[in-house]
Amino acid sequence: MIPARCFRLGTTSYIIESGLAENLLWLARRPGACRIDEMQLVLFDTPEISNIPSPEEAALLANIAADHDMAFTVHLPCNITLGDADPSVRRASAATFARVVDATSTLEPICWTLHIPLPGEEETRGYLDRTMEALAPLIGELRSPRELAIENIHPVFEVEPPIIEELGTSVCIDAGHLLYFGLDVWSFLDRWLPRCRNIHIHGFNAKGDHESLACLPRGFLQKLFDRVSGEPCLRTVTMEVFGMSDFESSIAAVARCRGSAVESKDNAL
Repeated sequence: MIPARCFRLGTTSYIIESGLAENLLWLARRPGACRIDEMQLVLFDTPEISNIPSPEEAALLANIAADHDMAFTVHLPCNITLGDADPSVRRASAATFARVVDATSTLEPICWTLHIPLPGEEETRGYLDRTMEALAPLIGELRSPRELAIENIHPVFEVEPPIIEELGTSVCIDAGHLLYFGLDVWSFLDRWLPRCRNIHIHGFNAKGDHESLACLPRGFLQKLFDRVSGEPCLRTVTMEVFGMSDFESSIAAVARCRGSAVESKDNAL
């Protein structure tokens, strides 16, 4: 069991087979040694289906969170492509971004997390300029650029840093992706942890990534928790797993880690 820690522990909104509010309430009420402090709203928006919360659902989420001292992160839909060569795709992506922020801003999320897709060969020229041109006014609607966290999702982290530096965003460090691609997690943390609000963690196996934390290399989770607990800012570590089985085995892996006795600090990032 972790008796004290200098980070929030979170997971996704896809643990039980139900809606956002039902998942939040289940996480808030579940018994067990490891309290869940945060839920990542994993959102999608397609012509066929969307789970972007309505004003009524957002109000319900806010009430549940207030009653149970829970927080949120918001994962923006993965089909947002702000640097696409097609202006209509850029406009649709910007509209989706703005719609999600508008729908979830009353939840005061720790961050909104964004993927930056890699450009295709025919899109390389001007891709970064188009992305930043589309993203700058969207970020301008936030209280701070640091409320947007750009996530590492590719084997090489080279498209994202110019956007992060130019627009002043924060970073979502996906440690699970780093491990999956065989990258050096600790040097990545050295470089980007000062700009990080949210860390994603998940295991991987022959089936792929986003598997149970029980699949992580031996000792990795403890080392990560020790590292994050020694930092001066309160961050969120989100177990990015889906489904009851992977959630329960992930919680068991977390419970086996010894805790850091560092007191929680205000998030000044």
